[in-house]
Amino acid sequence: MRDIKKNLYVTNTGNDTTEIYNINSRSNPVRISEFGAGDLSAPCGMARKGNILYIGNSRDSTVEIYNIGRLTMPKRIGQFGQGDLANPNGLAIKENALYVTNLVDSTVEVYDISDPRHPKRVREFGAGELHRPDGLAVNGNILYVSNSEDASIEIYNVCNPYNPKRIGQFGNDTEISNHIGMAIIGEILYVANFQLIHANTISIYCISNPKHPEFISRFGSGFLNGPVELAITCNTLYVSNFNNNTIEVFDICERTAPVHVGEFNAGNLNRPFGLLIVREEVCMKCGCKCIRLFSED
Repeated sequence: MRDIKKNLYVTNTGNDTTEIYNINSRSNPVRISEFGAGDLSAPCGMARKGNILYIGNSRDSTVEIYNIGRLTMPKRIGQFGQGDLANPNGLAIKENALYVTNLVDSTVEVYDISDPRHPKRVREFGAGELHRPDGLAVNGNILYVSNSEDASIEIYNVCNPYNPKRIGQFGNDTEISNHIGMAIIGEILYVANFQLIHANTISIYCISNPKHPEFISRFGSGFLNGPVELAITCNTLYVSNFNNNTIEVFDICERTAPVHVGEFNAGNLNRPFGLLIVREEVCMKCGCKCIRLFSED
């Protein structure tokens, strides 16, 4: 038998910390702890490999490294990216490649994390193609990069994760606007519209053909106020509500017709941005633990 705990990490850009919530109960998330005070600087996106957590510091243009072997008590082990990054917001991992968006420079940096504690810069890509890239989402050998400035999403082939190749673009101002975070479950891509034409909504795309996504609809109006990042576990979608200091919760059993089921903040969120879900499995017989990231059960 295994005891399974689901934890949601939330970066607070407003007070330079990251909150941890136990989300085993969707209707009653429980705040566990916070970390990062003194280390983080307007933290935004997150990504994880094994027990190593990466958090982008948008203010000082670096990435912090934490060991999350003890999920509720992360330990800082380093920092990287000085001189390479320019307002890093989105992070994503494909095999041993870590991608970090440069919002200001309109590029994406690529790091080799074969040794996850000591990332090595490989290259950057997207110059001339990207326009204030913000969010990232990986689907097999496809990488999606949100262009927050021009109502489009770039598509890259990452068969070679260290050398992404642009293969197309989709989206327009009738579908998305000032979009930031993205999340994928099955053949559905969700895209958060922060402001402008479609402010405070989430757009839905079908990616059954990942190179040619098809716009379906939008949802969230009336519940969202500055949605930025998204995270999914099983049939639940979490959305960081930047302007309201809340996390909004949607049931996505019906993938193209999400239903709002609640919100939380516990009075501890301050301009929440990045979201990351980690599951801890504890063997009840031997007590050993296994930590893994997941998008759906």
